Amino acid sequence: MATAALIDDHTIFRDVVKILFELKGGPKVVGEASFPEAAGDIVQATRPDLVLLDVSFPSGHDGIPLARELIRHDPAQRIIFVTMVKEAATVAEALSTGALGYVTKDQTYGDLSQAIGEAMAGRRYVAPTLQAHDGPRSNPLELLTRREREVFDLVIEGISTQGTADRLHISPRTVETHRSRIMVKFGVHSATELIRIAARLGLIK
Repeated sequence: MATAALIDDHTIFRDVVKILFELKGGPKVVGEASFPEAAGDIVQATRPDLVLLDVSFPSGHDGIPLARELIRHDPAQRIIFVTMVKEAATVAEALSTGALGYVTKDQTYGDLSQAIGEAMAGRRYVAPTLQAHDGPRSNPLELLTRREREVFDLVIEGISTQGTADRLHISPRTVETHRSRIMVKFGVHSATELIRIAARLGLIK
């Protein structure tokens, strides 16, 4: 059974999600936090398969920097934003962290369940009403985090996984995780397709 951490300042929302998970065979909730400041330690202690994270918190706190931090510590961490925030700029910024899902709280449990299934398979899910915000950009490289861009640049140079790991001082497994996330963001399935994207962007002479 998959495990999850819930990071949301609304206790009732967390309780309802836990009940639905128990009734419908969803992930087992192994950690909860009301504020981003407490979430890092909880996620590190419980090591959930998924983190369900709100975007906005009281007093101006923001879940997006937390997502970046969690993925920086563990590039394989699966994050789904579950929020009422629908602004296009926020959706784009949230997904640029490497999160695999963005679900709005006015969707059904079935939508959330689908997002969880997609994330567990390493694929992205965006609420149908928001998919227009997640469409192609004039520069798709804006989707990548700094580290993902470094890995992308080495992939299109033809550098091997081990060579990339050596250059960036990270493990080969982390390289593979970054490469998988890059492919998810670009909607491709191979390094060859990444090279074609780079060629279209004028990055390969």
